[in-house]
Amino acid sequence: MEIRATLSWLVLAISLTGLSRATEAPLDLKQSSLKFTGHAFLHDFDGAAKDFQGSAQIDPAQPTLVRGAHLDFPAAGMTTFEDTRDGNMRDWLHVGTHPEIEFQLTTVLPLKGDPAKATRDNPAQFTVRGTLTLNGTTRPLETTAAGWREGNALVVTGTTRIDTTAYGLPIIKQLFLAVDKEVDIAFHLVFDLPPGLAAQ
Repeated sequence: MEIRATLSWLVLAISLTGLSRATEAPLDLKQSSLKFTGHAFLHDFDGAAKDFQGSAQIDPAQPTLVRGAHLDFPAAGMTTFEDTRDGNMRDWLHVGTHPEIEFQLTTVLPLKGDPAKATRDNPAQFTVRGTLTLNGTTRPLETTAAGWREGNALVVTGTTRIDTTAYGLPIIKQLFLAVDKEVDIAFHLVFDLPPGLAAQ
C-alpha cells in the first residue's frame, strides 16, 4: 500500500512537472539590439553587439510572462564602429581567454501594468534579476524592463549600468584620456513565440 501511494505521488509529480514546463522562444536577432555607451574624458562613445543569440522560456499557461532567458554575446563581436578602438577593446576584454559574455535571467517580478494588455505605448513594467558573466567573472545583475506582445513576438526593452571593475577589467588611461569604469547598456530584445503561444 505504501509503495502504491509513493508511485502515485511520483506519477503526479511527473505530470505536474510536464504541465509546468516552459516553452523556448528564440531570439530574433534581426529585430533585436544591444547597445552600450562608454564615458571618456570630454566625450562619450557608442557601441553595439554585432552577433548574439539566446532564447526566453515562456510559461504556456501565461504566454505574456517570461520565466527565464539566456543570452550569449561573443566578446569579439562587440564594436564601437572604429577599428583601432575595437582592437583596444578586444584586448581589454581578454577575448582570447574569455570569448563569451553571458546573461542568465533567473527572476521576473511584475511592477506595473497587466502583461496580457500591454502594448508598445503602454508596456508592462518588471524587475528582472539574473547573472552577468564578463571577463570570466559572474556577478548578480538587477534592473527594470518593459515588455509587451507585438504580433507573434514578445518584446522586452530596458537599460542598465555595469561597473566594469567589478568584473576584473582595468580602468583605461592613456595620456589625458580616461575611460569611466561604468558603461550604460540599452537592450531591445524580440523573442519569436512558437505558433501555439503566438495564437493565444
